[in-house]
Formats: sequence, structure tokens, C-alpha cells
Amino acid sequence: MKYSNKIFVILFLVQVLLQTSTTFAQGSDTTYLPSLGDHIFTSITGVDDPFINTKFSLFFGTAGFVETEIPITIEGSDKTINFKPDIFYAQGGVEFQYAVRPWAALRIKASGLASLGNNAISLASQGIDAATNFGIGWLLKIVEDDNLLLSTAIDLNSSTLTFVDLGFRLDSTASSDTLVNRQLINNFQSLTSNIEFRFAFRISRVFGVITKVSAGLGEVYAEKSESKFKWNSGLLLSIDLRNWFDIPFGVAIGATAVSNEWRFKEAAPPIYTVNLNIAFINRNDFTVGFENYFQPISAERFDKTLKFLYTKIYMSYYF
Repeated sequence: MKYSNKIFVILFLVQVLLQTSTTFAQGSDTTYLPSLGDHIFTSITGVDDPFINTKFSLFFGTAGFVETEIPITIEGSDKTINFKPDIFYAQGGVEFQYAVRPWAALRIKASGLASLGNNAISLASQGIDAATNFGIGWLLKIVEDDNLLLSTAIDLNSSTLTFVDLGFRLDSTASSDTLVNRQLINNFQSLTSNIEFRFAFRISRVFGVITKVSAGLGEVYAEKSESKFKWNSGLLLSIDLRNWFDIPFGVAIGATAVSNEWRFKEAAPPIYTVNLNIAFINRNDFTVGFENYFQPISAERFDKTLKFLYTKIYMSYYF
């Protein structure tokens, strides 16, 4: 049922975008969009573009397990059962970027993510997560010419995670007294400073690349304070279909690597993600994108690889 709903949403968006595409002009000015020459860049989650502009973005999406089984051992017996957890993740957020100078832009972003299982075993094995994130920072241009752009981003991020442990989060053995001497609700907070370098290069009218590398250091507050260092990097290939097949779409294919994942502290780093984004480009100031990205996580707690598939829809208006 959930897959049929996704198919319906995709078909609906395609129909709307095709109807709207009659207003698209191939020769329109692309000043507002992230572009070098006549190539308009399309990005992916985790690899933002380095362009100094003013924009407002809104996104929402879902995520779930793909072909994943988790072993559960029943106390008092040697029997281990494998079940397929059905965990539903919902995510959403907004971002505003304002170009105060041709070389500097102020960035503000807020996002949230929550998870919930639809059966008792799924809830017991994964619990309930709710996370919020707020960030503010600057995007500064370093160098630019006709074919390349290098920028740096400096951010301060505050995150809050609330986790409801329903009994089996710390191990994979189920028993009637699992909740004894275990805290049910856990709250975590973090304050992290981050520096990032973003680079865009126009290969041709059709193809371009964007890469980024970032590092962050901050405090995680729970029962005690703990300093943590993290890093992430990413690379994507941007394809401007306006200049290839004369249709108002852009495609981005890429991947990212991060040093840790907040939902699975015991996951073996790095954690990789593979992304595919298809974006509709309306004239010179508006894009709508549909993105899927796949993320396998090696969870030592279960000695299994958990496979997540994310679906995201976003809208960006440039002005």
C-alpha cells in the first residue's frame, strides 16, 4: 500500500510539472538559479551548492527499511526469530538564505525527524525517536570564474533528540523484565560548530560537478558532557537536461560519506549514502525536486546491515 501511494504521488507531480512546463522559456535569464554559464546545477541531500543567492526552501519526506531483518532471541529458549521491522520515518524542514553582499549570504535552517513503528516488535527493537535541528551561519565566496566557484560555509548547529526506549534498544534479547533499571525516556542535546568547503565546476552546458568536505566539533549533553568530532564529504554529477533534450529538468547523481549517524551510535563508520534527485526547473526562479537516497548502516548491536530508503520532495524559490 505504501509503495502504491508513492507511485501515485510521483505520477501526480509529473502531471503537474508537465502542465506547467509550457511556461518555461529555454532562453530565459538564469541569474537567480545556481548556475555557471548556461548550466543550471542540481544538488542532492548532503551536498549543497556553493552559490551566493537569496532563496527559500521547503522539504518533507519519509523513510523506511528495505529488505532488512533483525534477529530477536527469546529469553529462556535457544530460539532466535528474524522479523522485518516496519519503522516509519517522517522528516521536514525549511531553509532561508539571504545574500547580503555578492560574496556573502546569511543562512538559517530548521528541520525535524521522527520515527515510529507500526507493531510491537518494531517498537521494541527500535524505540521511538524525535529529533530537531536548528542552524545559523554564513556562506562566503572565495573564488569564482566562468566555469568554477569555491565557497566556504561556517555554521553553528543546535540539535535535540528525544528517545523513548521501549525495552530492547540496548540489546536484542526480549524478556518480561527488560524495562527494569532502564531509563524509559532519554534526552540528548548537542551544540556543534561546523566549517565546510563547497566547489562547483561546469564541465559543459550539460554536465557539472559539485563536491564538498566539512568538519565539525561540538558538545553532546546527556548524563554527562562529551566532546565529539565529525566529518562528512560528498560528490555529485549534475545533468542539465534543458541543454541536452530541451526539457526543463535537472538530474543529480551522487554520494556522501559521514563519520557517524546519531540514530545508531554503534554503527561502523563511515556511513555512505547514494542519491538520485530529479528536479523540475520553472523559468529562472523556481525548482521542485523529487529525491530518493539509499543508506546502508552496519549495526553492531544486531550484527546486521540496516538498509534505509528515503524519499524527499522539496521546493526552492530564488529571488
